[in-house]
Amino acid sequence: MPILTITTLPTIWLPRPKFCFFWVARMIMAGHEFRGELPFKNVYLTGIVRDKLGRKMSKSLGNSPEPLELIEKYGADGVRVGMLLSSPAGNDLMFDEKDCVQGRNFFNKVWNAFLLVKGWEVDSKLENPNGVAINWFASRFNHALTEIENNFSQYRLSEALMATYKLVWDDFCAWYLEMIKPAYQQPIDRETYNSTIAFFENILKVLHPFMPFITEELWHDELFGKRDIMDCCIVAQLPTNGEINSRLLADVEIIQQIITQVRNIRGNKQISPREALPLFFKANSGINYLTYQSILTKLANLSELAPVNNKVSSANNFLVSTDEFYVPLSENIDPLVEAGRLQKEKEYLNGFLKSVNAKLTNERFMSNAKPDIIEVELKKKADAEAKLKILDESLSALAN
Repeated sequence: MPILTITTLPTIWLPRPKFCFFWVARMIMAGHEFRGELPFKNVYLTGIVRDKLGRKMSKSLGNSPEPLELIEKYGADGVRVGMLLSSPAGNDLMFDEKDCVQGRNFFNKVWNAFLLVKGWEVDSKLENPNGVAINWFASRFNHALTEIENNFSQYRLSEALMATYKLVWDDFCAWYLEMIKPAYQQPIDRETYNSTIAFFENILKVLHPFMPFITEELWHDELFGKRDIMDCCIVAQLPTNGEINSRLLADVEIIQQIITQVRNIRGNKQISPREALPLFFKANSGINYLTYQSILTKLANLSELAPVNNKVSSANNFLVSTDEFYVPLSENIDPLVEAGRLQKEKEYLNGFLKSVNAKLTNERFMSNAKPDIIEVELKKKADAEAKLKILDESLSALAN
């Protein structure tokens, strides 16, 4: 049975809420009369759209925007996304035009990703160097799809859109495309290209309920092959859940943190992004970082990636998980500044460890929490203690 969506919008968009139940009754009676069955089983009522001050929109107050003007300014998809992102289930929507700006920016992000992929040249003779990136995004997509479907099943439309938003903006555009993007004016291998097109098609299917206009437009582009005029995105079969490699997802999340830390060092030291930097690591967690060497080298612009057994002196260092990383720079490191930074990190970890221990020593929490939740808290404690030990060693080395 389809779901009937009834929205209590301003009077200029839809009739007042008191008529909604009248419509429901009429459709139920019509269904019994003409089909002998209920026309629907679920009725979804949204909150009222108010202005950003919480006032109900009305013509007399002059706080009710003209929808066609908003669409002209931000696009129909931009307005839809902006409103849905700010409308959690069961609550009134405090409408602010800035939400439409966010929707328009999301529209532009999808469009620019499409232009990027469409501009690639393919060389079938090249080997695929992006196996790790492809496998990671396949798992990440399946993980996000599970979350999106769970939100839909509970009518949490805003949360479903937010999960889709993060999948497209962060995972696909900001990370995956950067991982596999060929060098300037260089071709891409056929296997990576085909995988990316398949991922993009699935993204269009997931995006379509929220952004029907751009997704339908791109769906019929020659990038995705020739389609019959009736072969539309709106009737395309949604993707099915596939295998999720949890270990790979966890490892790449750590890789992303490493790349971010190296970029932060560049920003703090005002080092050009074009200048390649060496990165040494002391792995305590068992992750084989050389497996991800191509991703790290490309996105962090590294001249070298190598394991070490001892601490690297006169280097900028940082922690990710329980692993230590060192970026040697030509300039000398100020011991006082570095000690201050490490001390702040130590204070934060001590506070974090205190909150974790408070949970683990709470009899009520321990008796009511599920075993997997307790296991997560124990792992947090072990990781924090390991990091504190490494920080103490680093502070001692600076003191000497």
